[in-house]
Amino acid sequence: MKWSPRPFQRPAIRTPEVPSLRYPAARLPASRAARSCTSSCERLATSRAQWALVAALSARNASLPSRALRRTASRASQEASGCPVLFLDPVRPSVSSRLAERERPARPVEVSFRGDETVPEALNRVQPEVVVVRSSKLKEEQLDAAKTGCERLQLVMRAGAGVDNIAVPILTQRGIRVANAQGANAVAVAELTMAHLLNLDRRLSDQVESLRWGEWRRLDFAKGCRGLYGQTLAVLGAGNIGREVIRRALAFGMRVRAWSRSPPKDPLKDVEYCTTPEEAADGADAMTIHLPLSKTTRHLVGRSLLQKLKPGALLVNMSRGGVVNEAELLEAIEVHGLRAGLDVYAHEPGANDRTFQDEAIMASSGVYGTHHTGARTEQAAQAVEDAILEVISAYLEGRPIPGQLAPI
Repeated sequence: MKWSPRPFQRPAIRTPEVPSLRYPAARLPASRAARSCTSSCERLATSRAQWALVAALSARNASLPSRALRRTASRASQEASGCPVLFLDPVRPSVSSRLAERERPARPVEVSFRGDETVPEALNRVQPEVVVVRSSKLKEEQLDAAKTGCERLQLVMRAGAGVDNIAVPILTQRGIRVANAQGANAVAVAELTMAHLLNLDRRLSDQVESLRWGEWRRLDFAKGCRGLYGQTLAVLGAGNIGREVIRRALAFGMRVRAWSRSPPKDPLKDVEYCTTPEEAADGADAMTIHLPLSKTTRHLVGRSLLQKLKPGALLVNMSRGGVVNEAELLEAIEVHGLRAGLDVYAHEPGANDRTFQDEAIMASSGVYGTHHTGARTEQAAQAVEDAILEVISAYLEGRPIPGQLAPI
């Protein structure tokens, strides 16, 4: 047989298969293939999300104000990072530790506290997403002075009930939610309300002071004590605090009339609900006040309403100083023999002040004052702490926020 050479064939060059979104990576080791595919998918998903965000912002650029545009543009990065929370007032150390120890947190929390700096300085330093405030003011002045520090702000929580120290209308107009600790301190305030009523009737603080001076005036202090049983109490404001006061007054055997700005959803038994404050106060032996301070409630309790009370009646204000016209209250004390128990004042010292300077209040023998401590008990502090954790957790998890106020 005659030998003939075979035609030359170039050997095939095998190129290693590269895993991608289109071709399987079966020939790679399983762990390496998984990592490579996952990395490619993540890069593609991230790229698409970024381009989608850019396109959405570009489309809305003409209609959104610059503040809202910056806030919207920052949300993508916020969701991937920790949530900065700023406490403007001191809280118990357990608050920050409980925030950090939440089960399965949607996002970690970065807690900061205001030191000796002003509110605007603290806002600009932290640039928080959530602010918790108790006694400090967060009004238009502070917000305007911290425009940079408020760009990420999404939620303001009042660690208490009243929100008169917060610019609620301005915040809601900017799309920032506002919430409070609904009912967390109601029992504590109600307890001090009853303590004031008992003190006004039995003059307990006067007796203590007299005894410390070495006096024994048993017969003097027995005069003028009517007792609370069977007396008529007018309660202005039948919200969470007012309802707790009513329950305790009924337990003391008092007859209760109540007035509230809105009809009660769940009226209490054995209570006479009135349509006006004047109707509730007419001929009452005592009156307690539990109303928020607003344009409609400022100086609601003045000369005309105080004259409806019986001579020598007892008045307790646990709401805000501005709800009562203090000049006309002092006049009623002098003319009609009223006794007043006040925990709040129109000219109240600041959170860090140590001096009370309202000389007219100090000079009146018919005024028995406490230091705005109605909500300052261990039980109330624990309840407020629980409310703070619940509100922040609900915000981070996208749930409805308990205690969120309706836009004004």
